[in-house]
Amino acid sequence: MQFAGTMIVRARGAENGGATSMHGEMDSGAAAAERLPLAEAAADLPVLRALLRISEAVVRADSFDEVLEVVAEQALIALRASSLSISRWEQDREALRTLINVGDIAPHEVRWPTDEYYPVASFPLVEDLLRRGRSYMNAIDDPDCPPDSLALLKDVGKECEIAVPVMCGDAMWGEIWVTGADGRRFDRGDAQLLQAIAAHIAVAIGRSELLSTVWGYALQDPLTGIANRRAIDQRFAETDWETASSVVLLCDLDGFKRINDRDGHPAGDQLLRDVAAVLGRLAGAIDGAIAARLGGDEFCVLLPDATLAAAQVFATDATRVLHEAVDDSVSVCWGAAAATPEVRTGSDLLAAADAALLHAKRQGPARYSAGGPTPVTPPGIEDLDRRSDDRRAADRLAATVVRALEERRDMALPAALEFLANAVAQAVDAAAWAISECAEGGDALRLVSNVASVRKRDAGLTVLVEFGPPLYDMEDYPASAAAVADGSTFLAAVDLEGSDPDEVALLVQLGYQAVLGVGVPADECSYLLEFYSHDGHQALADITPLAQVLAAYCVSRLSGSRPSRRRP
Repeated sequence: MQFAGTMIVRARGAENGGATSMHGEMDSGAAAAERLPLAEAAADLPVLRALLRISEAVVRADSFDEVLEVVAEQALIALRASSLSISRWEQDREALRTLINVGDIAPHEVRWPTDEYYPVASFPLVEDLLRRGRSYMNAIDDPDCPPDSLALLKDVGKECEIAVPVMCGDAMWGEIWVTGADGRRFDRGDAQLLQAIAAHIAVAIGRSELLSTVWGYALQDPLTGIANRRAIDQRFAETDWETASSVVLLCDLDGFKRINDRDGHPAGDQLLRDVAAVLGRLAGAIDGAIAARLGGDEFCVLLPDATLAAAQVFATDATRVLHEAVDDSVSVCWGAAAATPEVRTGSDLLAAADAALLHAKRQGPARYSAGGPTPVTPPGIEDLDRRSDDRRAADRLAATVVRALEERRDMALPAALEFLANAVAQAVDAAAWAISECAEGGDALRLVSNVASVRKRDAGLTVLVEFGPPLYDMEDYPASAAAVADGSTFLAAVDLEGSDPDEVALLVQLGYQAVLGVGVPADECSYLLEFYSHDGHQALADITPLAQVLAAYCVSRLSGSRPSRRRP
C-alpha cells in the first residue's frame, strides 16, 4: 500500500501512552501494537513464522547478540525489506550506535559494526523519534520527504524507510530502521508489525540484562569487582592452545597477613580493592587482557598474544602505579610464564607462573621472576624479610638456619648450602647469590645454583635474571681460589680500597656494587658461596662472620663429613 506524505506513528508508552495510526485515530496501549500485526500474521504464514522464531529466540537465547541477530533477520523477512539496522541510543555521546546491519547493506556498512555512529542532531526525525517516541516513514517519491532522509536513502541506494523506537521500560533504548527497494513501500501495518518486533527486543533487553547480571556475578570477585578464577578458566577454555602465545602473571602482596594483623581486616580488604583497581585498569588498556583475583591476596593477569618481556613491562608499570596510587610501602611479588610447546593448557600455564612466583617470593619482597629452579624452602625463611618488624633479620639468621637443618636431617650438603644462601641473601636483601663447586684437585669453579637480579629503582621492583658465565677459571680469580682452598672469606667492592681487581672487574661486568665470597671446603668437593649487593659492601661485611660459621656448620651437620684440612 503506497502512501503520500510523511507518516508519523507515536510509540506505545511515549507521550500520551497510545499509538497514533496513519490516519490520526488513537488506539489503546497494547492493542495498537499487536492487533493489526497479529491479524496480518494469521493470513501471512511467512510473517507468522518469523514472529514465532523471534519469540523463541527471546526465550531461549543465551546472549543478547544472538537474540539481536535472529530478530534482525526475521524482521527483514516479515517486512519484505531490503535492509534493517538496530541501533542503541548513547545519550552521553548524543549519537546512535549501530549494533547490527542485515540484508542488502551499503558498501561502507558491516554486519557487526564496532564504530558506526550517527549524531542525533544531524537527523531531526531520528531526534524526534528518540526524544518523543515518534516513528516515521518516508519514500523518495514522496514530495514531503525531508531533504536529509532523501539524501540518506539515495546514498544507500534505497527507495523508502521506516523507523520505530525501542523502549525498555519507560526509557528510550534505541531504534529499528528498515529500508525498502524495488518498488517496496511501507504502510501502517508494517509500522505496527515493526512496533511489535520492537517490543520483543525490549523483552530481550530485560532478559539479557538479568542474565548479564547473574553471569557477571558468577565471573566477578565480590570483594574487588574484577574477574575471578572462573573467568580465567573460561578464557582458557576459549583459547586455541595450538596457536596460543598467552602469558600469565601471578602476584601476591608482600606481608599481607602482617597488614591485616596490624591494621585490621577492613584495611586489608580496602588494600585488596585498591590493588585490584590498579591491575584492572592497566589490563583494561591492553586488548584482550584480563585481571582477576584468584583468592586471598593472589591476583592473576592474562595477556593474550604477549611475550615474557611484555609481562615484565606490565609488572614494572603496575608496581610503580601501586606505589604512586596506593601506598609506597605496598609491594608485590610476581611470577610469569608463557605458553610453550610443553605448556599447552591453562592449568599448566598457571602452574608454571605459580612456580615462578614461589621462586620470586623466596628471594624477598618486591621480586619478579619469569621462571627458575624451585628453591629449597624449609620453614622460617619468610621471617628473614627485613621489613617484618624493627629487629634486624640478620639477628635471626642463625636460629632460622639451625632450626631448618634440625628439621631436615636428610638434606644433602648442596641443598643445605642453597638454603643458607637464600637465607643470607634475604637477611641482607642481596641482589644475587651464587654457589659454585670445585672438585678436589680441580682448577675451575662450576656454577651449580644461583639467583640473580636487576633492580628497577624507579619502580621499586627487583627482576630476577640469568647469572654470569657457568664456568670460572680459578687462576683468573685468586681471591676466590684462596677462599675455596682454606675456607676463608673475601669482600670486594667497586669503592672498597684493597679489593681484588679481578673481582671488581667482574662486579662491573655483572652490574653489582659489592661481593662477599665464602669458601666451604669439604672432603671430595669444595664450594664457594657468593653474595652480591646493589647498595655497597657494609651489609655484606656485617654478615661475613656469621655466614662463614653457618657454612661450616652445614658441612659438619649434614654431610657426614668434616671440613677438610686447610690446604697450603
